[in-house]
Amino acid sequence: MFILSFLQCVLYLLLIPAALGISFTRHFDEKYNTVGNVLVCGFLSELSVFEILFLIFYYLDRKFIELTWCVSVVLVVLAIVSFILSFKYFKKIKLPKFDWAFAVFVLFNVYMIVMRNLQGINDADDAFVLGNALTTYTTGYFYKTDYYTGHQITGTGYLRHLLAANPIFIAYMAKVTFIHPTILAHRILASFYLCLHSAIIYNISLLLFDDEKKKKYRSIFACFITLVTIWDFHSYLTDSTFILSRTWQGKAMFCAFSAPFAVLLLLMIGESEGKKNVYFALIAVLCAASVFMTPAAVYLLSIMLLVGSICVAVAVKKVKVSFKTILSLIPMAGFAAAYMLFVH
Repeated sequence: MFILSFLQCVLYLLLIPAALGISFTRHFDEKYNTVGNVLVCGFLSELSVFEILFLIFYYLDRKFIELTWCVSVVLVVLAIVSFILSFKYFKKIKLPKFDWAFAVFVLFNVYMIVMRNLQGINDADDAFVLGNALTTYTTGYFYKTDYYTGHQITGTGYLRHLLAANPIFIAYMAKVTFIHPTILAHRILASFYLCLHSAIIYNISLLLFDDEKKKKYRSIFACFITLVTIWDFHSYLTDSTFILSRTWQGKAMFCAFSAPFAVLLLLMIGESEGKKNVYFALIAVLCAASVFMTPAAVYLLSIMLLVGSICVAVAVKKVKVSFKTILSLIPMAGFAAAYMLFVH
């Protein structure tokens, strides 16, 4: 059983994201077709697929086991198709340059993962995430039972978090990997998410220090950001509070993935002067993945990308950058409409 669980984790956290991600990064500038970008783009695509299918199955009032089978089949089929179409591009994936600074960066991240597992602090939001994950896992229904009382949910107030499919995803991963949802979230997903966060930070450093003479500063910059994250636990509302102590929770995922990846996309859009449409396609994927994490992303990510796109448009003197960004944010209107339909 241990071997099977391990293989399933590899499948859903590495192989499927790699197969899905290469479909996007193959269209990046070659220097940005990195291992980190492939896995991040692929995993965000996986979350987007799950979010859309979850909302469909909730609207149709279907069971959790049906969602599980559907998501698994869809993800595997998409991964196989993507792998076949992009197979020749795998050999072009760039690996990070291993120097002393990059070794320090890796050690910092190993330290974060170890301390996250040894001294992690769980708060009230953890009860919501894992409470709903366990309820879904054991009852076979999602957002139908109050995990505190066991009573059927009749009011709409409880469903204010409905768009956030993260607890259901944890239940799904527990189902396909045969690992208890709490262990899966606190240990495996927490560590995996920290790795993806670090990958995004490193890829931002690749873009900021693109000049040949400045390449030596890439890993140093990534180390600096990691150190700030490690020691930025001075209040309850810092980014580090979410990234390091609430790693598997939706708001923490938004801080770790969506916000920095949105910055990365805006930087790449600026560098290409809005000519590469793949970046705008990724904005649409990021919309679904962000709503998967927290319904607040409907306005948080939208505002962030709109303001950012205006800044980029001014910098490159291309109005089409903002126009394309607005078109890419159309899915957010759909999620807002779904929220109004379900909750009100």
